[in-house]
Amino acid sequence: MAAISPATVHVVLDYLCPLAGPIPPHLISRPLLQRHHFLALSPDNAAEYLAWPSPEQSHAVHLLQSEPIPTHDLPFPVHYLPDPESIQAHVRITPALRLVFLWDKNHGWLYHNVALMPFPANSYSSFDDALAACSPEDFLPEQSHHFTVQGDDDDSYWNAYGQGDVPDHNSSSGYLDPNPSSEDAYWAQYATVQGSGDSTLPSPRLSKKKLPAEGEQDNDIPERIIVPSDDLQTNHAELYNPLEPPPPASLARRLEALAAESGTNSPPLFDDYPTRDSNTASPQALEAMPALTSSSSTASPPQPLSDGFIVDQVSNHATQDALRDNIKSLFQLWKLARPDKSINEDKEFFLNTVRQALEQL
Repeated sequence: MAAISPATVHVVLDYLCPLAGPIPPHLISRPLLQRHHFLALSPDNAAEYLAWPSPEQSHAVHLLQSEPIPTHDLPFPVHYLPDPESIQAHVRITPALRLVFLWDKNHGWLYHNVALMPFPANSYSSFDDALAACSPEDFLPEQSHHFTVQGDDDDSYWNAYGQGDVPDHNSSSGYLDPNPSSEDAYWAQYATVQGSGDSTLPSPRLSKKKLPAEGEQDNDIPERIIVPSDDLQTNHAELYNPLEPPPPASLARRLEALAAESGTNSPPLFDDYPTRDSNTASPQALEAMPALTSSSSTASPPQPLSDGFIVDQVSNHATQDALRDNIKSLFQLWKLARPDKSINEDKEFFLNTVRQALEQL
């Protein structure tokens, strides 16, 4: 620690007179720098930026910015003011103005405040007198960031909970004091006795259970049975990937499920084939039917249908319905892989594929 030099004062004055921008942080004391940071102060408000709040704050900053500053050749009168935390240097700039510097252990004298004259009443004109007025114990000690690593006492205490029949870690490691009158022996006696709940009956001692050696198994513990997770899901649905065709077995199961769900009330896939409920025959059906003519001029009266023909016609209708349901189900499943195509285009392509497949039989 040394007295403030005139060069330090002139360097700060070059930034203060006039105040054209922010002062470099390495020239400002730590308390003033923290004030700038937390209050977001800028040089636009010179009174708040350069001085601490006081009745003479604005007047002192006005004199600093307006009055002429002495040349570098003239020395500055300085008074030092010690306090319990640090030491301040009050430098007289003009007969009415003084600058306050604060001592920093790492950076030396730093700008701290601007105020009006005179010097404080309890200040010293000599740096040695100010330093002798306060002993080294008056300054706050530097905070040391260190911690003490505790031994095994706390760990062994908290680890003792929940161990049950496991042998005591401390007793096996030899850490406890073997002296019967020690504190460890006093607390250890409570671990060897289990309370009975009756003051007239002695408490039984804790029975030590022999732990099985490594590699041995307890016969009382049943073997673990591993059940596959697939066996627990009896009705799990199959995942469908529209980018890959399903395997034949999966396709058969899906067709069977669609046929069972569709029923007779499902909407027709195509509207151009005749139904059994229609009372009018299509032109194709009329052309395919042979003409019934007779050699005589008079036609024979129509003969009634037999019962066997009616039964056969009903069975044919049931077979055709099942065939139609299977075709519709197959088309709907195939259509899922072609969502970007129109329905008419898919119908035509599907019919052509069916014809080609039948021609190959």
